[in-house]
Amino acid sequence: MWITVDQIINFQGLKPKNLNLEKTDDVGLEEIVSDWILQCQSLIETYTNRTYTDENVPPAVQNVLIRLVSNMATLAIQRRDSPIIKVNDWNITTLSSDIFSDDLKHDLKPFVKDSSNDYSKIGFFAITGADENGTSNY
Repeated sequence: MWITVDQIINFQGLKPKNLNLEKTDDVGLEEIVSDWILQCQSLIETYTNRTYTDENVPPAVQNVLIRLVSNMATLAIQRRDSPIIKVNDWNITTLSSDIFSDDLKHDLKPFVKDSSNDYSKIGFFAITGADENGTSNY
């Protein structure tokens, strides 16, 4: 993993009771946070079109990962506590599940790889004079 479970627990101030776990279930909390870290790493790799190893992750990407996992933890806590938001006297809405916010995407912008110009693949085609059914016109 690019960051540690303790970094998230300390950054977010997470405790087992925040996630409806037993007060002393630190192992359960660590398992949940570990899963979230792996899921968020995948979101970042998909967004940036890059694959990172644990050794080559830039500090800025690690920072985005900490904030992204923190957003996921906040969403889990808010959904548990109050999944419905009252907008005014007549309207209610559900809590947005958008954890990958625009500020995080902005911070990842320098790391996004444009895969449309991937020169590692070379395509070949032959001009034969045949139509789409393979029938020769000559």
